[in-house]
Amino acid sequence: MQTLPLPQVVIDAGAVVGALLPTIAPVDTLERFVTWRQAGASIVAPPLLLAECTSVIRRYAFNRLLTADEATIAIEDLAALDVTIVPDTTARCRAAYDWAVQLGQVRAYDGFYLALAQALTAPLYTGDKRLANSAQQLGIDWVIWVGEG
Repeated sequence: MQTLPLPQVVIDAGAVVGALLPTIAPVDTLERFVTWRQAGASIVAPPLLLAECTSVIRRYAFNRLLTADEATIAIEDLAALDVTIVPDTTARCRAAYDWAVQLGQVRAYDGFYLALAQALTAPLYTGDKRLANSAQQLGIDWVIWVGEG
């Protein structure tokens, strides 16, 4: 009996923050995480995810949208989401750079998520509507804004 591989989804920091802090994040994504888990999906991201999420949590605390205790809990909850961090490779760094060029971006951060999704042939769920729109304009249908549907 052959077992089918688990479906994979790549997520970015915006998608994660929406699950960690659904009441203050731009889009509540907690239900998506529940659905992915129930479907047995493997949720993956590049290492950049941890730094970006921690920075957003800090920004919310700095702006007094979170208390220090709430920020600490959010960082602990980040680990509880059980996102598999896929190490970067030189090839994916080049791909991230190429994505930044293609999208006309100064920085390659979004490119790391795109490069991983492309390498895994998996959808990228993003909390960044501009990124989803830019990808759509390039004819890319596997970048999905988490606020859809």
